[in-house]
Amino acid sequence: MKTTLPTKKQIETAQQKNVWDFGNAILYKLCKDNFNHDTDDHILTKVLFIGRIYAAAVERRKNKSNDINDNFYIDTVAPAFRKSKLDEKLSVLKIGKTENINNIKSVLQTHYFLTSMLKKITALEKRSFSSKYLHFHLPDLFFIYDSRAVNALRKFTSQVPKDLKYILELENIDNEYAKFYCKCFDLKRQIKTQLNIELTNRQLDNLLIEIANKQGSLKLKTI
Repeated sequence: MKTTLPTKKQIETAQQKNVWDFGNAILYKLCKDNFNHDTDDHILTKVLFIGRIYAAAVERRKNKSNDINDNFYIDTVAPAFRKSKLDEKLSVLKIGKTENINNIKSVLQTHYFLTSMLKKITALEKRSFSSKYLHFHLPDLFFIYDSRAVNALRKFTSQVPKDLKYILELENIDNEYAKFYCKCFDLKRQIKTQLNIELTNRQLDNLLIEIANKQGSLKLKTI
C-alpha cells in the first residue's frame, strides 16, 4: 500500500493560524477546565456547544418523542453522561496523553463506549459527535471524524497499513472510526518520517478540511 503525502504548501497552510482557532480555543479550555462529567450544567454546556458548533447535535435522534430538546438534554443526556464510566476511561487515557501505537486500543474502545452510550438514548450512530467531543477533551489522542475528512483522506491513502490491520480485529471498537483513525495515524507518521514534520491532530484536520473544501469548490465550478 502506497501513501501519498501532502505537499509542503498544504502542510504549511494546515499549520497556519486560521479564523476558527479562537473559537476552538474556547472549546478546548472549556473541556480542560471542566474535564469530568459530574455536574449537569457542565455536561450540557460541553455537549451543546461541541455538538451544535460542529454540526453533530445529540438531539438528532431516530425516534424523536414529543419532548422538547431542552427536556431531552436535561432528563436524558446529562444523567447518561453523569452515570456512565466515561470519566474513568478518560482519566486513564489522560495519564499517557500522547498518541502512540500502544494506546490506540484504549482510544478506540473509549470512542466506542461513548458511541454505544449515545446510541442507547438516540437510536443513532453518533460516531462523528463522539470523535469531536473526545477530541476536545484529549486533543492529542482523538482524530476528528466526519464525512468531509473521510473523503479527503482518500486522496492520500486508501487502506489501513499492514502493521495496524490487527486493530480492526479488536473487540468493542467502531470499525468505521477505527479504519479512519488508523489511516490518520499512519499519514501523520509518514509525514513525520519522510518530511520531518510533526502535525497535531488539529492540524491534520485542518489539512483534510482544506482539501475537502477545495474538492467542493471544483465540483461547483464544473456544474
